[in-house]
Amino acid sequence: MTARFDVTVLVPAYKPKYLGELLLALQSQTLPPARVVFSDDSPDQAFVAALGNASTRAAYPALSIEVVPGPRQGAWANFKNLLQLYRGETEFFHLQLDDDIPYPHFYEQHARAHRLVQASCAVSRRWTALESGQPIASLPVPAPLAEQMQRMATISAGLLFSLTVPGVNNWLGELSNATLRAGMREVLLGARLGGVAYTGLEDIGTFLAASQQAPVVFINEHLGYFRTSPEQNTAQPTGRIFKLGLLAWIALAVAGKRLGHLNAAQCTDVARRMGLLVLQHYAGDAPMCELARLALSLGDSEAAEAAYVAAWHAYCGAEPVARAPS
Repeated sequence: MTARFDVTVLVPAYKPKYLGELLLALQSQTLPPARVVFSDDSPDQAFVAALGNASTRAAYPALSIEVVPGPRQGAWANFKNLLQLYRGETEFFHLQLDDDIPYPHFYEQHARAHRLVQASCAVSRRWTALESGQPIASLPVPAPLAEQMQRMATISAGLLFSLTVPGVNNWLGELSNATLRAGMREVLLGARLGGVAYTGLEDIGTFLAASQQAPVVFINEHLGYFRTSPEQNTAQPTGRIFKLGLLAWIALAVAGKRLGHLNAAQCTDVARRMGLLVLQHYAGDAPMCELARLALSLGDSEAAEAAYVAAWHAYCGAEPVARAPS
């Protein structure tokens, strides 16, 4: 019997033109995943049509493929649909975007990382590629990790916060290049740290949340690529998802201070920089500017922080929750 990595691959599917490349990449894994589940958010249910016939499935014998209709209520709703379908049937899960590609050793190396350390999350490096798949760049790794000789390193919560939030720098990448232990499902569905929602930065927010449970394993090896295209949210600065991503850095800074990983000066510095950026570039967006002005007063008092968090939750649509103990 073929050895498999006990992981469920969850694919929030929307772009059918990349389906063949993704299936080939998953089929080519040296350690295949146990399950692959597509949630089809495409307008015409193209994934359901393509994967619902026996001939397509037969072309990828290493894969156990399931496909379900998506909610078609936005990208994060499709992620949540998959997380609600996944009930811990496998020890790990992997949220694989439909246009990103894992290299053949992706699951083998992630399985090795999880065997070495009882972590909630393992993250590997990935290339940034053109739409064609041609790698063109790589996210720069902070010096303390880049200078290590070991291929795998563990990162504590304090270190991970210090290497990401003060510099407003997600050098780790996205959920596509991370595998998560089953218990992280509830964390992702809640998407909060220190009682603060990190809507818009679910990737780095999830990595930081995982570090609260156990050190994150960083695999210093390029095991896939992130495909760029004009359709992506990062290429649409006037889109709501892009705006949420900017403002969520302030939320992560507040969460980091509440959890004791950042000091007040670091928190207010992030809030000031992002607040001024918003006021400069989004002067015509009244709700964003109101949040920016509240962010500029974050260091004034506990009441100012509470007012900001309440306004942020209203803006991003998060249900209000009681503040977590620090």
